[in-house]
Amino acid sequence: MGKFNPFHQHLLIKGYFKNPPKETHILNTWFVDLVHRVDMEVVAGPTSVYIDSLGNEGLTGTVTLATSHSSIHIWDAEYPYMFQFDIYSCKCFELDIIKDHLDQFGLISGEWMMIDRNDGLEISSRGSWENA
Repeated sequence: MGKFNPFHQHLLIKGYFKNPPKETHILNTWFVDLVHRVDMEVVAGPTSVYIDSLGNEGLTGTVTLATSHSSIHIWDAEYPYMFQFDIYSCKCFELDIIKDHLDQFGLISGEWMMIDRNDGLEISSRGSWENA
């Protein structure tokens, strides 16, 4: 077997959903499916909790990968429903796969930033999108 060459890639997304999940088991299943879609391996979790504190209502979830982690925070008290998502990995992944997976919850819009963490911290690309 060849040596693993890490590629330190970190994607940050802030966006808005039409139909966010409100149950932990739905978000946990979504995380497992995401990890498989980007050809990575779950080593712990996923773990999700629903927070009902006034002004901070929504799901928070994380999953630990063999190559790092992913997390999402969703605020579902006011429409459009805001979310903050990130995935960091030593293994390369594609933005379009992540965006498509997020669209299961009715992605309205978002802005994203990809950070190359190989030799310091460098924004390698960024952008935004609007769905009709």
